[in-house]
Amino acid sequence: MPSKVKLPKPDKQLKCHIRTGDKVVVRSGDNKGKTGTVIKVFVQDQRALVEGDAAVYDTKHVKANPQAGVEGGRIQRLRPLHVSKLALLDPTTNKPTRVRHERTDAGVVRVAKKSGHKFAATR
Repeated sequence: MPSKVKLPKPDKQLKCHIRTGDKVVVRSGDNKGKTGTVIKVFVQDQRALVEGDAAVYDTKHVKANPQAGVEGGRIQRLRPLHVSKLALLDPTTNKPTRVRHERTDAGVVRVAKKSGHKFAATR
C-alpha cells in the first residue's frame, strides 16, 4: 500500500509539459497506450485529470444523509495521473512525442521534437 505521507510543496513554480485540452497517451501502467484528453492539470502536485480511454477511476463509499439530501452508495470519480506517465500526442504523426519550447512574438510555443509541429502559443 502506498505511503500517505505528503511531501512539502516546493517554493518555486513547477513546470509541466502538458496543458488543459491536450490529447495525451499513457506511457506506463494498466492503461499503457490508451489516449485521452486532459481536463485539469495540478502543477504543484505534478498530476493531471484525464478523460477518455485513459481515464482511471476511484470508488468512494458515501454514507446517506437524508437531511442534506445526499444519497448513499458507491461513487466513481476520476483519479489524477502523474504527468511523467503522460506523453503529448503529435497530431501529424498520431504518436506520442516529446516537446521543446521556443520563444516567439506570440509567446512560448511547444514544438514536437521529431515532426516539428507547433502547438498553441501561451502568454
